[in-house]
Amino acid sequence: MRKSEEPDRMNVMQEYRFQAVIQKNADLDAAYIIVPINIRDVFGKGRLSVKALFDGVEYNGSIVNMGVKDKQGTVCYIIGVPKAIRKQIGKSFGDEICVVIRRRDR
Repeated sequence: MRKSEEPDRMNVMQEYRFQAVIQKNADLDAAYIIVPINIRDVFGKGRLSVKALFDGVEYNGSIVNMGVKDKQGTVCYIIGVPKAIRKQIGKSFGDEICVVIRRRDR
């Protein structure tokens, strides 16, 4: 993960770029990615409204903690990847995507 700037809770222009694998949500046709940032530590809150780019396609959503665990068993933050965007970028469960997130005001 690369940060475009040092952490600053007041800076709404802070941008994060990383690669992520699209995960399947249980028995649903729903997907998410794990966000490799501790939102509470960086932004001081447990839910964060963001503008995201998934392989260049824009999405306004929220990074949340839903109790999902990473490979190490640590509870982590996630953001959904809508079916329409998966179709638009030609990616599905298990595929890697380029992600850019930026905090936004609601």
